[in-house]
Amino acid sequence: MTAEHTRLIAALRELRAGAGLSLAALAERTAYSKSSWERYLNGKSLPPRQAVRELCRLANEPDGRLLALWEIAESHWSGRAVAPVP
Repeated sequence: MTAEHTRLIAALRELRAGAGLSLAALAERTAYSKSSWERYLNGKSLPPRQAVRELCRLANEPDGRLLALWEIAESHWSGRAVAPVP
């Protein structure tokens, strides 16, 4: 897991906890299962962009910052990020 992915996951966990949402509640209110949310929030897989948006919506949080974090994490996860030139 990259540092970027770690930052995204920490922000998502904080948002979920602040909203008082359990994994079961997320599964009931989104298109993603409880086991999917467990994988996303434990860093086992990168959440889809739409899952990030849905969590923001449920927590009444503007999605701009988390989507920016997602973009950075996804570029590293997918290998699209450009490595810095020494």
